[in-house]
Amino acid sequence: MLDLLLSTLKTFDGVEYLIKEEKIRRIENYSIKKQSEMAREVEARQLNLTLYVTFTETDEAGEENKFRGSYKTEIHPGTSSGQLHTIIAQGVYAAGFVKNAWYPLVSPADSQASGRGSGSAPGAESAGCKATLKDDLAVLAQLQDAFYVNDCFSSGNLSYSEFYLTRSDVRIINSSGVDVSYSICKVFIETAVHWRNDKNEEIEISESYTFSLPAEIKTACDMLKARIADLFTVAEKKSTAQPTPQVGDINILLTGECLVELLNYYPTCSNAQLVYQQLSTFQEGAQVQGKAGGSGDCITLTLDPAMDGSSDSRPYDDDGLPVVSQRIIEDGKLLKYQGNTRFASYLGITPTGSIKNIHVTGGTASMEDLRSEPHLELVSFSGFQVNPITGDFGSEIRLGYYFDGEKTVPVTGGSITGNMARVQDTMRMSAQERQYNNYWGPATVSIRGASISGVS
Repeated sequence: MLDLLLSTLKTFDGVEYLIKEEKIRRIENYSIKKQSEMAREVEARQLNLTLYVTFTETDEAGEENKFRGSYKTEIHPGTSSGQLHTIIAQGVYAAGFVKNAWYPLVSPADSQASGRGSGSAPGAESAGCKATLKDDLAVLAQLQDAFYVNDCFSSGNLSYSEFYLTRSDVRIINSSGVDVSYSICKVFIETAVHWRNDKNEEIEISESYTFSLPAEIKTACDMLKARIADLFTVAEKKSTAQPTPQVGDINILLTGECLVELLNYYPTCSNAQLVYQQLSTFQEGAQVQGKAGGSGDCITLTLDPAMDGSSDSRPYDDDGLPVVSQRIIEDGKLLKYQGNTRFASYLGITPTGSIKNIHVTGGTASMEDLRSEPHLELVSFSGFQVNPITGDFGSEIRLGYYFDGEKTVPVTGGSITGNMARVQDTMRMSAQERQYNNYWGPATVSIRGASISGVS
């Protein structure tokens, strides 16, 4: 199908294109408690086509403006030559109505400039679909063994699990001469803990995990053991937790995956697209977080496209641009904007490509220091969200620990709300770091100035 698509595109003059082909092999396993109920293997191919049309228009002042229109579609297997011709013709016509300011497509020169030539990514073959079904079944068995190690309580159990191990071979081709490929392996797990407390009251907590197979399978197994142990702890503590009190203005400790959303606020606001659309006020060279000599920790943030264990690790972005590690914030100061080729060209900067992995350097505080004063530590939410435009964040509280200076009690219910502009300057971060898929950074962050709406 790819060859037929390329040959059909050649019959259209002046049409530029971007093709992303993905060959997928996935094994799936569904279990009730520890008993496997269904297992299957899935193979699929996805072919996505973006068409580009360049045109000019004269404005009222008599000046010519250059535009690039685009149209995206998915090409289904079995599409005939005649159908392809119709799809492309209709796409070209539709693209002519999209008046985006002109921008360049990625070229092979961009690959050479970054020090990575066109072709397969270094080391891609070892992670690709060359692994056999037998190899994947062995990996899946190791992950499942680790997954169920901590399912050993009389008061609760993992009620079900769904495992998806997906290997993908990706190829990106465009009309400017780019032809690159790479392979990835992604694991997705969904599960739930069913728990009964001493009063015979029952609760169930669902959770999901996404990651890529790291260089050492043991690392993934150890991570799963720790995550399931945490999930059982959340269920146990929540089943006996007291209503969240009205705590007033005390330190709020955020621990767990909520930090992925919280600290992704900074790369999002430094993205060239938001800056160009005037939705971000971040400026290069300006202090965007913390205060020099202040009481809080200043963030140092790096985009790392090769982060081990992240399902978002890629050697190229979706435009085919090679991506390398980028330090964008140091000691709270924005060093550079980051973004894809299109919006970087609008700002007149060198594109970094789209990189989703973030590494935030740990802070100066120990976990003991952060927990030494009265605080409310929140470890589980129903869905923590941050608005990158306004900086507002909030969520309902699933589980927390309230320390009044003498004793610690588990609490549940109520909500947290706040704004990044209000809390970021006094933010303190733990020196201890932890990884959650595409996030590697402080395990706990202390903030002040957020509002807790308690239920007691």
